[in-house]
Amino acid sequence: MPRNLLYSHLSSHLPHFRTSVTSAKVAVNGVHLHYQQTGEGGHAVLLLPGMLGSGETDFGPQLKNLNKKLFTVVAWDPRGYGHSRPPDRDFPADFFERDAKDAVDLMKALKFKKVSLLGWSDGGITALIAAAKYPSYIHKMVIWGANAYVTDEDSMIYEGIRDVSKWSERTRKPLEALYGCSLTVSPGWNAVA
Repeated sequence: MPRNLLYSHLSSHLPHFRTSVTSAKVAVNGVHLHYQQTGEGGHAVLLLPGMLGSGETDFGPQLKNLNKKLFTVVAWDPRGYGHSRPPDRDFPADFFERDAKDAVDLMKALKFKKVSLLGWSDGGITALIAAAKYPSYIHKMVIWGANAYVTDEDSMIYEGIRDVSKWSERTRKPLEALYGCSLTVSPGWNAVA
């Protein structure tokens, strides 16, 4: 059987799953949170970006490539980041706890009964707090680049990355496209570190 005929035959017998990525905002805890969603699987997965990141900057490959039959994938922009502005990002003492509540409440607003979390950097910290505070709602987690405490060495590293112009072009350009060329690391972020 010719290859294109075989593909046509197979694709006509396979279930069709949403492969496009939808983008929307939903009101959660007094702010409008932006998210992207794809797939129709029974396993809901929330992607949690790191500092300054968004669903599209930190998780583009995952949105595109995670199995759409197995997973419903949601990538969010925490309040004050990405397309979840206004308001601009602020850093009260409990901002990680606030982000954890926002993340869980977003997924509940989207009608998911239970979710797994993939968290990178600050998103990993947020995921760990969400699992601690809402254990019956969290199914599984994958966390990378997160920290449980900040050492003096970490503080020196944070201070060293405050000058965004010294970041690699690969890291800087997507964030400049999202936030504009006046991208800066908030002094409040350093105070928290």
